[in-house]
Order: sequence, then structure tokens, then C-alpha cells
Amino acid sequence: MLNDKLLPAWKEKDRLAALRSYRVLDTPPEPVFNDLVELAARACQAPIALISLIDDRRQWFKAEVGLGMRETPLDRSICLTAMLLPGLTIVPDLTEDPALLATRW
Repeated sequence: MLNDKLLPAWKEKDRLAALRSYRVLDTPPEPVFNDLVELAARACQAPIALISLIDDRRQWFKAEVGLGMRETPLDRSICLTAMLLPGLTIVPDLTEDPALLATRW
């Protein structure tokens, strides 16, 4: 679900250009990023942890634990929905959040 009432503080073309300039999309898994998601999952006692990058057609995971896939289409992207919300987004339980449940993750 996109929040059409809020305009992000960035221009989408600039965000995508910056993302592509990092040259990280579709790179192989790297131990340092895998270690970070493992640490995040343990620290937060969460079954899923991701380092997620959003391009113009998909959500791609540089590292993941508990999900078992490397990318999802944008219509299933919780991260895209969250990045369009103002301020810090904290979701204690995705199964109980009506806005994010709409992504059908």
C-alpha cells in the first residue's frame, strides 16, 4: 500500500540514481552483511531480518535471514511502504499492523 498523501523528501529519480551508483544490486552475498542481519535478528528476537534495497521494480535483499528469498516485487514490499511513512517506523508485530498487512508479505 503506497501512501499517496505524503510526498517523500527526495526525488525518486535521484534516489534511484544514487542506489545504482553504489553498484550493489545483484551482487553475491557477503559475510559482513549476513553477520549484520543475523545480529539484528538475535538482538530483536525477530524471525526475519533483512538489508533491503528498493529499485524501480523490486525489493532486493543484500542479506536476509528467515525469509528464504533474495527479492520480492514492489507490491509485496513492506520496506517500500515503511520508507514512505514520515519519521521512524517501528512495527512490533507485522501480523497486527493493518497498514503493512496490505502488502501480503
